[in-house]
Amino acid sequence: MDLSEVTELLAVLCDDKTISKSVREALAEIKQGFDSGSGEIGIKVDSALGRLEDLSIDPNLSADIRTKIWDLTSKLEGAANGK
Repeated sequence: MDLSEVTELLAVLCDDKTISKSVREALAEIKQGFDSGSGEIGIKVDSALGRLEDLSIDPNLSADIRTKIWDLTSKLEGAANGK
């Protein structure tokens, strides 16, 4: 499972100052989970998908940031399915 695109997109989103601090912190925690060497990757992906789903329903999120989170979710699902 190649997660390089996912971690790159997470890094970009974590540095995006147009995203609220709380969302950036949540994204940084997801990225940190992938960067840590311990744990099963499938569990990390499932956990990340759950957190991203919670983030995407935030009513205070702008449409463009929501779209980026959906894109990240799509990439994660693709990586999990081996695509």
